Amino acid sequence: MPKWAARLGSGRPPPAPRVTARQPEVTAHRGYDGRAMEPFVQGWGLTILLCAFIMLVFLAGWWHVHRELAWVRALTDYLGEGLVDEAAADARPPSSLEVHAIRDESHAILEASDPAWAQKQVRSWQMRALRLEPALAFWTDLLRQLGLLGTVLGLGLSLAYTGSDLTKLLGPLALKVWTTVAGLAFSILLSASFSMRLTAWVDACEKNLEAWDARRRARRGQA
Repeated sequence: MPKWAARLGSGRPPPAPRVTARQPEVTAHRGYDGRAMEPFVQGWGLTILLCAFIMLVFLAGWWHVHRELAWVRALTDYLGEGLVDEAAADARPPSSLEVHAIRDESHAILEASDPAWAQKQVRSWQMRALRLEPALAFWTDLLRQLGLLGTVLGLGLSLAYTGSDLTKLLGPLALKVWTTVAGLAFSILLSASFSMRLTAWVDACEKNLEAWDARRRARRGQA
């Protein structure tokens, strides 16, 4: 006779089914391994990234200085033509949007009924032209500082290393020196591209603007 039938006949309750606790599956959590980034930080990866960033800053600086220099040249040419023959300067179709905007601003200044507002607009022209040389100096200095920052970062990585491997000790510093080379090279290129032309055009713009403003005030005094 089966055991459960015998127990049922004796009046004793059958034993409760045995429940075995199921152990939860433990999955190993792999945390962030900083050693995976070590070849990138101490190798060429970070150096190339920093040099690429310096190149982007150079392109931004070149575009900004080029745009402002184009405006100064347009203002200088327009005011110079106006001093020689104002009617011919106004009759000539504008060669660019900058010349068109300068022409509209000059007409607004000449026809303004408020002398203070007109003088303020002339002053804004002067300030924009005079800001060009400091802008070039800012971008060239920024490129040098960014290059030096990369080398300082490499020095910090070298000092943070506590092992005995000379390759890991001197490698980051040797590679990050190239950021200083890139910063100096791009700063020299930017300065050589604009420094001589910029100074000449700013001086010519200042002289033409002073002569144009003097004639404008003389006409206003006669009126």
